[in-house]
Parts: sequence; structure tokens; C-alpha cells
Amino acid sequence: MDYYSQLKKLQPNFKVIIPFKEYVAELVRELELHSIDIVLKSDSIILVNQMDNFIPIWAQDIWSDCVGTEIKSINQGIEILKKHKNIGSYYPLVKSNFGSMISQKVKNVPLKRIKYQPNHPFNFKFTAWTILDSFLITSEKTLKRFPFGWHEFEEDKNSPPSRAYLKLWETFTVYGVNIEKTDTVIEVGSSPGGWTWVLSQLANKVYSIDRAPLADKIGKIENIYHQDGDAFKLNPKDYPEVTWFFSDIICTPEKIYETIQFWLNNSPVKKFVCTIKFKGDCNFDILKQFLAIENSTIVHLYHNKNEVTWIKYAWRFKSKSW
Repeated sequence: MDYYSQLKKLQPNFKVIIPFKEYVAELVRELELHSIDIVLKSDSIILVNQMDNFIPIWAQDIWSDCVGTEIKSINQGIEILKKHKNIGSYYPLVKSNFGSMISQKVKNVPLKRIKYQPNHPFNFKFTAWTILDSFLITSEKTLKRFPFGWHEFEEDKNSPPSRAYLKLWETFTVYGVNIEKTDTVIEVGSSPGGWTWVLSQLANKVYSIDRAPLADKIGKIENIYHQDGDAFKLNPKDYPEVTWFFSDIICTPEKIYETIQFWLNNSPVKKFVCTIKFKGDCNFDILKQFLAIENSTIVHLYHNKNEVTWIKYAWRFKSKSW
């Protein structure tokens, strides 16, 4: 595809947005709702001139202060990249002879699966770069600490009963959410126990609430207390020591919002991690209601599907990058 006419519209210090490939339409809708003009769009990249400090929920990564250069040769591209003090990180868009050949001639951060570690210390500096036709784009300022927001983990294929655990691994590893060993947590809609398994390794005590049982090996973990019950009919006063509320339950956004408000108004719990699930298009109006709650953030995790994750947590400091 010839991008030249679109690329000419780019202003200095433009931004690159990397979309989640299955949810490009949601990202475009979100940008349109915020009156952000799209200069160029494909399934792998979106370019915009101005976005101020807005961070789209449906963006996998954002590169700021981008520099674009029309290159005439592979050697010119290599020379430009070698002038950057940081090692490169190549984001391949489409089959590009320039891109693949340049990437073989400069040092690049290899994409490696992440080893699970709460509050992961990875903060390696790199220069993100890609090529559209013969247009080289570079950026020293990315939103995500791990290249392109590629949050694949060295998975545990034996212990957890479902892959839902990866959502919490990502929340704790990438987004700086921290559970103390003294915390008592409650998880509603917990069966078969993927999240419960993760929480049991971090918290002092885990209340697991679901009408369905936990997987046998999860139910035997000492600090998990499973109760057969309706997630939406709990009395918070029965759990006075709870400091965290977790939910990955399948329900409407309105129902989980109602449940969260009930707990906020009837318990001392101030820290939450909840999945907001959609049937069809994202409901941006309901997300505004979630974001109006103090200390709220909404992210589309790498391991989310047609859903987003709402986090209510008072970070000691808000990092400029995740």
C-alpha cells in the first residue's frame, strides 16, 4: 500500500498507537469519541498528530515524540538508528525489505517471554522503530516498559486450572499493583480458581465466592476459604477484615458497577481489581462512570479479550510508563 500521501500530513513529534489487532475498531471509536484525528490507520499501526496526555484504553502501546524520515537506502536507515544512544526495538508491520534488512544490521531488544514477578523491575531503555514503505519511524518514549506492550509470560501450564490467571499476573507484574502478605482478599465468581490460585500466593487469606466449586487442587490450598454463594447477594459486614475486592465474573458492566458501588458504600474496602465484560461493542458511557470513582484506572490488558480491567488503587507514584 502507498502511504506517502498520508505520511505527508504528519507533524513533528507525532504519535504512533499500536492497537490490539482484534480490537482496532474499538480503538478507532475511542479516538473518534475524543475528537482525535487519525492520519493513518492499518491493522498494525495508527498515526496521529495530537493526543495531548490522553491514553486510549484500547491501545496496546503508544510511542510519543516520534520522528519520521524518508530513507533512500538501507545504510541510511542503519546510520539513523546507530545515532540513538539506546538499543533498538523493531516493530515489523508488513513485509518490508528495508525493515528486515536493517534489523539484521543493528542491535535490537529480543522479544522474550516475561518471568512472572510482582512489581517487575524491568526498565530497559530502547529506541522503538518501524518502517512504512521507506518511511522510518523512531521513538525514545514508549508508554509500555516491555516492547510494544507484548506481555507474554513464561506460563505455568500445570498449577492453575484456567488461563485467566494471566490477567492477574499482568496486573501485578506490569501495572505495579501490590498486595501485602497481611491483606485479606475476596474474589467473587471465582470458579474454577485461576485468580484464586494467584491471590493465595500473595495474600494472607482469600475468600472465594461462587456457586460452582473450585478445582480440587485449588480448593486444598490452606489460605483459601471457598464459600458456595451468590456473588451479588453478599453482605460486606460478614467480611470485616477484607482489604481487596477481586472479580472476573461474567456479568453486564452495569451489574458489576452496581456491585462495586454497594461494596464502596457498605464496607471499608478501597482497593479493587475487576473485569468489565462486553457483549458486542465497548460501552464507553459506563466506563466513564467507573473512571469517576476515586483512584480509578481502566486498562485493556494484553490478556483481556472483549473486556477491560478496572483497577482502584492509590499508587504511591503514577509512572510515566507501564
